[in-house]
Amino acid sequence: MSFRVRRAGIVIFAVAVLMLVPKVSHAGTHDHQGGFFLRLSPGLGAAKTQRESLLGTLKMSGTCNDINIAIGGIIYPNLALHATLFGWLVDDPKLEVARASHVTTRDLNLSAFGGGLTYYIMPLNLYISGSLGSGTLSLEEPGGEGETNSGPVFDLTIGKEWWVSSRWGLGAAASFGYHSIPEKGADDNWSGTSFVLRFSATMN
Repeated sequence: MSFRVRRAGIVIFAVAVLMLVPKVSHAGTHDHQGGFFLRLSPGLGAAKTQRESLLGTLKMSGTCNDINIAIGGIIYPNLALHATLFGWLVDDPKLEVARASHVTTRDLNLSAFGGGLTYYIMPLNLYISGSLGSGTLSLEEPGGEGETNSGPVFDLTIGKEWWVSSRWGLGAAASFGYHSIPEKGADDNWSGTSFVLRFSATMN
């Protein structure tokens, strides 16, 4: 299971721009009382992952494109239950082995799918969202592509939105992510973190 974060982010941003035409006459303060829930959140940040090898600690890191898509519904006032598709992509990550480092010509991609909850603090329209899923790491290079087994991936997001219509809110969010994913044919896991700033567009 994998997806291309860069392409997904471009598509989501384009959809959000087309759909989220502000209707000032409808803007105001609303509550999340029920109904369908959709949040589209592309972003930028930094990510890293590492595991132990025969040569020492193998580490890859760099700036990343990030995506987070939450689809579900309001199950209680201001509380949403949703499926979450999320991950990030690092172009040409820095590779560090036993403290020696160089820039690679690879793409490092984390793809995850799971479930989560989002709670809105009203009337601020400030939200806290957490998702837990199963994900894989893939490394694409000129000679081919390799992929890990599946492992747990976690995302915690705090954001703030402003209503721009009767159904849509726009805002910004900050996210922390963690993963621990087993390598194929090895006993050690790839583990690491990400820190991301996102654009947030929510329909409810």
